[in-house]
Amino acid sequence: MICRAGTAHDLFDGAPRRDSDRRSARRTFRSLLMAVHPDRSAADGVDSSATTAAAARLSELYADWQRGAAPAAEAHVVGHHGTYPLRNRLWANERVACYETGKPGERVDIDRTDGGRCSSALRELWLEAAVHGMSAFLPGSSDCGVTDGRSWVQYQIPDGMVSLREVHEAYPDGLDGRDWAWMLRRILMTLAAAGRPHGALSVDTVLIRPEQHGVVLTGWTAAIGGDGPVLAGLTDTMLRSREPRQSRFMHAAQELSPGKQLTEYDLLLQHLYGRRRFRPFTVSTGTNN
Repeated sequence: MICRAGTAHDLFDGAPRRDSDRRSARRTFRSLLMAVHPDRSAADGVDSSATTAAAARLSELYADWQRGAAPAAEAHVVGHHGTYPLRNRLWANERVACYETGKPGERVDIDRTDGGRCSSALRELWLEAAVHGMSAFLPGSSDCGVTDGRSWVQYQIPDGMVSLREVHEAYPDGLDGRDWAWMLRRILMTLAAAGRPHGALSVDTVLIRPEQHGVVLTGWTAAIGGDGPVLAGLTDTMLRSREPRQSRFMHAAQELSPGKQLTEYDLLLQHLYGRRRFRPFTVSTGTNN
């Protein structure tokens, strides 16, 4: 709820000039902050990075409300091909924030610090992915720019995509290992084709197309280091607890390149499940993009 809030008024009612509204907003802020406290999230088994981002976003919105700031939905970026409003904030991490623009499937990733390179990262990746026939695993970008020193990129995601967060919400007990296998294989294939780390893999930046078994990776950054630890964490999060062997493998293979991980992962899958077969997969959500 917090990270999806587009403006302060999505969380806080009234106006800061009124005592009753200030007291109400203060109670709301404290209640929400307690809900995303790291100690509580750890006890509930929630990803600490997600609650840290939610707490930062909550503080930002509360400060906006106290200042009586204009709604964040009025913010926008101007590119070569159009003007893109920054409306519903879908997710944010330390480097990048992602917004919906109001058009179906259209998103804008914007760096949260000056000198970031989210727009150039995606453009560079397209060249590598196209060479390996993997461009369908990346979002289609048509505009980019720099606003107030911050790089941004506009892109379109295909219809029917859902995030791993939505998958996890639809399957709270975890996925069958065979279902997670096709998702993780495609993530590894994309990373291997890119030839560089993603830098911000999460349940928000990995999108899947359930029926077609499609995967699209968004939120790319100019990253240093590998994605191995994050992939191991995602495997822990997405798999049901009675299927530990894939998790054990991903933790042991953290230092391998994505290509090498994929080769050895396929050997594990062959041992666990035999010959690969297509398994129908669906996700019921209220708002598929």
